[in-house]
Amino acid sequence: MKINSVQQSDAISKYVNNVGVASSKPSTASRISDSVELSEGAQKYSAIIKAAREAAEKIGTDEDAKVADITARIKNNTYKVTDDQIADSIINGLSEK
Repeated sequence: MKINSVQQSDAISKYVNNVGVASSKPSTASRISDSVELSEGAQKYSAIIKAAREAAEKIGTDEDAKVADITARIKNNTYKVTDDQIADSIINGLSEK
């Protein structure tokens, strides 16, 4: 096998000529269109995922509001927790593990 040397200027001019020719021709990709049809099961799955995301966002918003409320009550020194509430939380936390 023999490899012929190519001058840099020749390679650049051939590239520029080919790029100009390729861009002037209409692209076959622009004439092709794709379409997708989802099965009934896939559509149901998509709806379930969408509902789950919306529920998760709502829960996050509710938790943010709860944290802001507790933080404000702590700063105002109006957040009080009894010893029994602390003990119940500890016991419930241990039983969940």
